[in-house]
Amino acid sequence: MGFATKKTKKWELQKLTWTFISIALFIPFPIHIFPFVMLAQAHKSKIRSWYASAIAFILIEIGLLASFVFFVGAMSPALLLTFGGYIAAYVIGNGMLLNRAKPYLQRLELAEIRPLGWIPKVGYRDPLLLSVSNLDTPQLFIDRLLHWREEIENIAIRKNIDKIIRLFQLLERNDRMEADKFLVRHATVVNVLMKYDEIENSALNNSVTAASMKKLEQVIGQAVIAIEQEVTNQFQSGILDVSAETDVYIQTLKNRNLLKD
Repeated sequence: MGFATKKTKKWELQKLTWTFISIALFIPFPIHIFPFVMLAQAHKSKIRSWYASAIAFILIEIGLLASFVFFVGAMSPALLLTFGGYIAAYVIGNGMLLNRAKPYLQRLELAEIRPLGWIPKVGYRDPLLLSVSNLDTPQLFIDRLLHWREEIENIAIRKNIDKIIRLFQLLERNDRMEADKFLVRHATVVNVLMKYDEIENSALNNSVTAASMKKLEQVIGQAVIAIEQEVTNQFQSGILDVSAETDVYIQTLKNRNLLKD
């Protein structure tokens, strides 16, 4: 487990390679590289505000370069201010890269689960994710599960959400029609997660809330068992279909005297 994702620490460090290179390159050549690292991270994570800050820093660095070229050769207050600007830009820019490391890694991890959509800023939540009605697409269902996975603190619940996502993706790849039916059958799971998060954040520590949370935990646990059985049955059905088809195929080969009994 890494410090920001479920990936390994090695994976996280590899994804942050350019962040570390940017920090190491203190001297601009001719400008610092952190704005371009920001630009690349904005593109990969699909966060619009990161694009805006990257472009702003590129313009600032170009301005500082122009100032350096203009005032070089004479030790003037303007040249000292230019050097100060370079240092300030380096510190602020790379500080922002370090601050963005966790959400950047989480977005990359999410990209391995589903295609990313553009968001205006870190932490943005589409209001649709909070709605439990009209679970009409597999993508929206997964988005809602991922949302509550991040909000809920209970580790056991989060692991169960991971299982549900994995099982649903298996079912979706195997049979899209069954996946659509799955959305109808298990829409209540989103309701339960939303209610659990509400109780968890209520800061009410009494017998009523404890009993309610325990019941909801049991519901999620039972849902995981049922979903796993449902996916297993679906795969078993597919295996039986293939088995019947292969039996017919082998018998046809035997009838043509291409195989011996």
